Amino acid sequence: MFAINRTKKTPRALRRVTMQGQPYRRYCAMALVAMTTIFLHGCSVIYKSTGDVLVSYSKKEMVPHLMTYRDVGMACAVGESLTPLLMSFAEVGSKPDKLAPLVFVSAATCAESDALTAELRYSRAMKRGDVAEARDARSEQKQHAEVAARRLYESYLRTIKVYGEPQENSCPRLRSDFDELVWMVGLISGVQALMNDATAETAVGIPRDVAAKVERGAACLDNEKWWGVPMATRAALWNLLPMIAPEGADAWAELEASSHIGFRSGIRLASALYVISAYSVDNQEHIRKGIREFAANDSNLDPEYALLDSIAGELILSVSHRLWANATGYRTPFRGLGTFWDDAPKKSSIIDIDSLL
Repeated sequence: MFAINRTKKTPRALRRVTMQGQPYRRYCAMALVAMTTIFLHGCSVIYKSTGDVLVSYSKKEMVPHLMTYRDVGMACAVGESLTPLLMSFAEVGSKPDKLAPLVFVSAATCAESDALTAELRYSRAMKRGDVAEARDARSEQKQHAEVAARRLYESYLRTIKVYGEPQENSCPRLRSDFDELVWMVGLISGVQALMNDATAETAVGIPRDVAAKVERGAACLDNEKWWGVPMATRAALWNLLPMIAPEGADAWAELEASSHIGFRSGIRLASALYVISAYSVDNQEHIRKGIREFAANDSNLDPEYALLDSIAGELILSVSHRLWANATGYRTPFRGLGTFWDDAPKKSSIIDIDSLL
């Protein structure tokens, strides 16, 4: 009367196939996982090897080669294009940390150049009373300054990551000239980052105590060996922050002496710090003096570090452009660095076409 439900049994032949197939599939799955793991691990090894080679090549060949260029735009392009690539190799175990400060600084020159272009546009707009154009230019300047501040601060942070923070009466272990160069560039980046962040209304929020740390760290480098830059960095900060200056220190005397060390060695970076310091405190006498001396000492430059001298030239020229634009509405005339709009005219039988425009 009552139907009995019976579970259908799998045919005996089919059961044999199923029982034989299950371990086979498990074996295949395990083999696939193992092969994938080996493949990925193998790729990681290949990537790390590639990264190690690239980092080593960049340190020993690319950086020294790039330093011989006088083309700051080339360094800017290299910094923006290669920084992500070089830094990505840290994810697979390579160590590009010592290159990081240099490539981030190179990338920052792009943003600083863009910020200057926008600032000059602002000055021209103000000269002709175009408020809307001036407001737009100022906003653009701040945007580029923020980018520059982030890149420069990253350069400083990477430097601190490798060598540690500057301490009172204690210096990091700098094993080679390359280490000292990276340390110096990273410290200067910290100061530049602060200045750009100020322009960008502290959008990045860089701590103010970076300046004091940089001042301490610069004392760890030989001033003569590094073209007067370490002492010029410290003295420039003494002008900005008198409270960190040693008792009886004469910032302008130190900046002057360091600038002349740079002139003798063929790397005028200390002179650029002299002018930037003067501009920061609005000392017009020292600004003009520093620009004229920089322009007058353009011979016997060191070809091995031509790029650093060219960067110094761009920094000097940016100050000159600002002065000219504020006074006249246009930037420094071509090849006119070291001259000013109110200079006494020179007697010449040659007609200056530009003066007729």
